[in-house]
Amino acid sequence: MNKTLAFIKKEFLEMLTPTIFFFVVFEIILFARSMMGIEQQFSLTSTTAVIIGALIVGKSVLIADALPLFHWFSEPRLIFNVLWRVLLYLLVVLMFQILEELIPLLSKYDGLAAAASHLSDEVHWPRFWATHLIFAVFLVHYCAITALISVIGKNRFREVFFGRSQGSR
Repeated sequence: MNKTLAFIKKEFLEMLTPTIFFFVVFEIILFARSMMGIEQQFSLTSTTAVIIGALIVGKSVLIADALPLFHWFSEPRLIFNVLWRVLLYLLVVLMFQILEELIPLLSKYDGLAAAASHLSDEVHWPRFWATHLIFAVFLVHYCAITALISVIGKNRFREVFFGRSQGSR
């Protein structure tokens, strides 16, 4: 039983960092959309969607990081690994964004084929690509930071970024 709890705690802690990061990113995107006049206001529904989205992306990042495909470019020059991971994550995000736009059209047009044919007419493409671009910028930062942490270690990263703690002097 203790091994199970330790595993759950470890998984939870690993998922916490990307979940919090993407929660902040999704809130920024929601704020940007409200500033562009696309979303009228912050609501409980939009905040709930942000929380659910962050949880899904947080777990998806952990699953993706476990796949060998995401580590094809694990060499001393981190740039290749970072760009590769960004590209793959952006493709996954693009797929989810298209599904997010397609799902409401399924009930409106009674079927996948009809909904897909109306997708290009119904989607507000500037909003779609602006959202994707904002997400891409933050994703580059996320991948670069996590790659750097994987090389220098969490403790060294904390020390370099935040300074030495009082206990380590």
